[in-house]
Amino acid sequence: MRDVLQNVMDNAVKYTKQGGLVTVGVSEEGGGLHFWVEDDGIGIPDEAKNKIFARFFRARNAIATETDGSGLGLFIAQSVVRRHGGKIWFESVEGKGTTFHVTLPAVP
Repeated sequence: MRDVLQNVMDNAVKYTKQGGLVTVGVSEEGGGLHFWVEDDGIGIPDEAKNKIFARFFRARNAIATETDGSGLGLFIAQSVVRRHGGKIWFESVEGKGTTFHVTLPAVP
């Protein structure tokens, strides 16, 4: 899970312009945990939203902003979160920013 959160936080920092804001939070919800990472960076284009967790996919504006990257980080993050019984999703507006959410169930 550390790798999941690190990937989402690294992406937020990487795709937020200098002087921008990245906020990280956690809360207890329904007996589980809800983590979120919010940025005011480049956002995700509408045409890329349904592919963002696909293996090797990178949105056009991400490639233009940061040429390095394999397109595997969010694919792996989603796989790890699902194996832990959780969910990962995002809200994003291109040019305004993105918030990634991760929820995990309580461990008995």
